[in-house]
Amino acid sequence: MNAPGGTAQGRAFGRLRAWARTPETLEHGGLVWLALVVGLFMLLPAATPRPGIVLWGLVLAGTLLVSLRFRIGPLALVALVVAGIGIRFVMVDAGWSDVLRVTSAAIDQVLAGHSPWGIRYPGSNPPGASFPYGPLALFWYLPLRATPVAMEFVGSALILVVLALRGRPLGLAVFALAPALAVVASDGSNDTGASLFLLAAVLLMQRSPRWGGVALALAAAFKVYALAWLPGLLWWGGLPALIGFGAASLAVWGPALLAWGTGAFLYSFALSQSVHAQAYYSLGYALQSVGIRVDPEALDRLRLVLGGGVAVIGARLGRTGRGVVVAGLAVYVVTLYTGSWSTFSYLATIAPLVCWHVEDWVGLGERRVRWPCDPVGRFSGWVDARWPLLGRVASV
Repeated sequence: MNAPGGTAQGRAFGRLRAWARTPETLEHGGLVWLALVVGLFMLLPAATPRPGIVLWGLVLAGTLLVSLRFRIGPLALVALVVAGIGIRFVMVDAGWSDVLRVTSAAIDQVLAGHSPWGIRYPGSNPPGASFPYGPLALFWYLPLRATPVAMEFVGSALILVVLALRGRPLGLAVFALAPALAVVASDGSNDTGASLFLLAAVLLMQRSPRWGGVALALAAAFKVYALAWLPGLLWWGGLPALIGFGAASLAVWGPALLAWGTGAFLYSFALSQSVHAQAYYSLGYALQSVGIRVDPEALDRLRLVLGGGVAVIGARLGRTGRGVVVAGLAVYVVTLYTGSWSTFSYLATIAPLVCWHVEDWVGLGERRVRWPCDPVGRFSGWVDARWPLLGRVASV
């Protein structure tokens, strides 16, 4: 009779048991402790929490304790995804936005043969909001126009799964457990959908300026705020980026503007910038809280000037793919938050982009959790061999 562990199966089981009992460390690429600790602190409420939040906090606390003794990197990723989806269900009625309600009404206008632009929709809050989004937003929500919030919820879950497959738990934990992102997934805003197009555009532009330009045009045809990344992309990617962006923009916007009118869209966009009378979640809101009152129109002009200045500086400094990403983020934040009115939901548009890159930006490099047989690593190697990340461009 063979001694315990003497067979091939016994030796394999012994190696598996020894591996499982090895704690996750930075050297192993797990980062599980760090991700779970960050995530748990993000869940700490400032008021009485919902019972479901406490439940998922306990589940993740248990996962953290187990990870101190056993190497459970893939299981921790699964726990973060499940907790992220569960928390989104818990927060379904925690916020409200009229964006998707107006979008549904705009789709009805199109199906009836009318323009979605140039209209004050009575179903908004306050009444009279416009549809200031591009034609791609209409097609995106068309399949579920009766319940467009389902598209946002599914999109948020898809981002969770993709972040988990990458094996980068820190970014996954932030996206899964940030309360604001959980609320935005079902509050009726369209920022989660916009984030899918923006993330795809930024990932593509770091490998191909031409195709990055195409993808950025699609993102801007969903929500024009994606244009924050255009100056940096054009400065870095040059003519190929311009051709890609221009051709895709013409293909997507051209038919819509011819059919419904450029003036109608500009009117809708301008109206969307003036519909909110009270300062909120912005520089104007912060100044008002300390007794400084500034004319809202002056602030809105200031944010455009500041955003333009940051765009010029960022484009000149963004001489790498990473620089283009960071420059776009700077333009986005300055333009949207230094005026009179803004909202936390705008952060959901850039959240997947930040969570995708956060490990690299904090100096953790290529450390990640590897799934069994590492299919993601093999796929990433295949992509890098054919479409490598672009480095610093030559000086012009």
